[in-house]
Amino acid sequence: MRVASLTGLRGVAAVSVLLYHIPHQPAFSQFAIPLFSRAYLAVDLFFILSGFVISYGYHDRVVTHLSRASYADFLINRMARVWPLHLIVTLVFGLRILLNVSGNQSIDLNAGNVISNLFMVQSWGWGTEPIAGNSWSVSTEVAAYLIYPLIAMLAFSRLAWAQAALCIGVLMFVASSGLGSSGPLDVNDSDSVLTLLRCVAGFSLGVLTYRVADHPVCKAVIDRRGGFAGVCALIALALLLPGADVLVVCLMPALVLSCYYDGPAARAVMANRLSFHLGLISYSIYLWHPLVRDVAARTMGVAQRHGIAGMDWLFVLGMLVVTWLICWVSYLLIEVRGHQLIKWMQKGRPQRPAALEPAAP
Repeated sequence: MRVASLTGLRGVAAVSVLLYHIPHQPAFSQFAIPLFSRAYLAVDLFFILSGFVISYGYHDRVVTHLSRASYADFLINRMARVWPLHLIVTLVFGLRILLNVSGNQSIDLNAGNVISNLFMVQSWGWGTEPIAGNSWSVSTEVAAYLIYPLIAMLAFSRLAWAQAALCIGVLMFVASSGLGSSGPLDVNDSDSVLTLLRCVAGFSLGVLTYRVADHPVCKAVIDRRGGFAGVCALIALALLLPGADVLVVCLMPALVLSCYYDGPAARAVMANRLSFHLGLISYSIYLWHPLVRDVAARTMGVAQRHGIAGMDWLFVLGMLVVTWLICWVSYLLIEVRGHQLIKWMQKGRPQRPAALEPAAP
């Protein structure tokens, strides 16, 4: 069962990351949008959403009725959801490096990097690098999947308050490390375990959010007229405060709950056809857009050397359209079909085509 507003929220977050990354390519630096200058925090929203949605779908099967079979089935389902696209994107990015398609060969295709990327453990803090840059967050989420039963058991125990305090403390520790590139919490170094801690803390907050979703106090405060708008306003105000990354992340569970309650305002913004569609292809958007951006920048450079100038905006527009087309095809042919193939291999029978729940980046 899918909550449309949560799917749309993931789509809005993915597009925010895309718009945040566009000016990171020097050729497109003039297209920086101040509104998205801290959209690296959308990755933390992904972590929280993942913890919440996975609990929504799996808590009863994996935690309440935990067994070796239920845990194995959970892991296979999650890998069927995230691994096929991760594999294809990694292979394409690896080919990009070998052929220098986008003029960037910053990752060494040594044995350690190749093997760790194939097994999705490249960003667990032992120095290997993600071949497809954004895949660092998917790698850390795999670690969260592995320990999900433990996270959920704590979240639904009397120690939940301590777990919440620990998560906030970990996020504050990560933010104070000085390793953030665009902001205090923008930590994704391949040789630091802080990247992994950032994910697990956010994911755990998402599981805790699911625990309190039906609490009368939460529903009274958030599930009311103006609740969604109020939460959005609080997050917007927090984003105006310099260095307040942890505060913004601590407000995100309220945003997730406001979409989960699916009020009229949340549905209008997050469950419309565009937001919902972007949510379906959000995983593809997240992984593919850096490559499309870099190829577009190099194409623009070639065009400028041949006298075609003053049309940079057209290349950005073309990049956005091509990104959408690639990601829509990627969702249908890689995400959906890849999931079906792995489930067929597990159960020995074909699966009917169905729309997938958005994967966490």
